[in-house]
Amino acid sequence: MLLRAGAVTLVSELSFAVAEGESLALVGPNGSGKSTLLAAVAGLLRPDAGSIRRPDAPPGMLFQDGALWPHLSVEGHLAFVDRGADPAWRQRLLDEFALQPLRARKPASLSGGERVRLGLARAFAGRPRWVLLDEPLAHVDAAAADRLRALLPALIAELGAASIVVVHEAGDLALFGARVLCLSGEGPWWLGETGAALAEPPTPALAALSRAGTLISGVADPAGRVELGLGLALSGRTPGETVTTFLPAASVTLQANGAGLGGTWVGPDPQGGSWVRVDGRLLRCAGRPTGLKPGDPVGLAVAATPRELHASGRPPAGRSP
Repeated sequence: MLLRAGAVTLVSELSFAVAEGESLALVGPNGSGKSTLLAAVAGLLRPDAGSIRRPDAPPGMLFQDGALWPHLSVEGHLAFVDRGADPAWRQRLLDEFALQPLRARKPASLSGGERVRLGLARAFAGRPRWVLLDEPLAHVDAAAADRLRALLPALIAELGAASIVVVHEAGDLALFGARVLCLSGEGPWWLGETGAALAEPPTPALAALSRAGTLISGVADPAGRVELGLGLALSGRTPGETVTTFLPAASVTLQANGAGLGGTWVGPDPQGGSWVRVDGRLLRCAGRPTGLKPGDPVGLAVAATPRELHASGRPPAGRSP
């Protein structure tokens, strides 16, 4: 499959399948083609090349911009989708998505989070065999997001539906996909098991999403050498080439008595480690010591060379990762 936006190629040579009952998480930076891909899978856009095989039944779909019907009430949205055939299911969805108090209101009078919940309820109103959800946790508060994290996978499993869900948090990858498809915004893509993607992120987008380490980039000098800082460098690169690497937080540890590389402690990392500054660069590291204040000097040890990343998760021909 080939997808373009004007003269820009979003996705090229893409081929994947989602089986009945299977879940796929879709990730990638802004502008990488996630919403465009969902629209193509749904049949709303034609791919520029290739073909898409889909079930005969329509999908349950959450659009990024909502695409709600301004003239219909909240309950009217659900009744239109299920053609009024299943009032008990409709009432259950109103309850599950906390829409009962809003059932007579129209989209213009709803908050952003309420519109998302309505879009999700509408997506499930027809008991779909396959589900496409574009950022279902966006624009909702923390409490609503936590409830949706429990509710959405349960509904998808109850219906036995195939699903593709766009996510933006590492913790949501495994929740919404046994596999993950990563778009790069540059044409290449990566598809693989979610567990492997989290344990050893293969692409810059997945590495940034995992929050399990630090992305370090550098540009090759005229001699083909890329200085990464921390006393680390790569050689044999094309002059002017930008190289992106990933340094796992677990390979950077704080040392007693300031031994090793000198740096300063910046503060705690929500993932459980710390942020430190070394050679003017912010790094995630393992451990969260007590008694340190921002700006205190620390010593660090780096136990591994940063791993080079490629947009597709696969190195160019003739180059090892």
